[in-house]
Amino acid sequence: MRLACPHCGTIATIRSSKELSTTVREASVQCNNVECAHTWVTRIVADRTIAPSMTPNPKVYIPLSPRSPAAGKSAANQMELGMEHPPPRMATG
Repeated sequence: MRLACPHCGTIATIRSSKELSTTVREASVQCNNVECAHTWVTRIVADRTIAPSMTPNPKVYIPLSPRSPAAGKSAANQMELGMEHPPPRMATG
């Protein structure tokens, strides 16, 4: 993940992060431009699902994106959607 400094636009580095919940992390970020040196805290949030997990955590709900191919299906079936994919092929050698 690349973040740009909101002040000078230089790429920044995440110095540390901590989990606030299963879907939210808080990160301390520092600008790599020594003349700017801005340091800030940001949050990283799992906001919406594009492709449902094939190993879903029953304690986590992340809504489907309207653009998801699975969006036309019922949200109640979100955990089952991953099982509709064909099983992975085994390499033959």
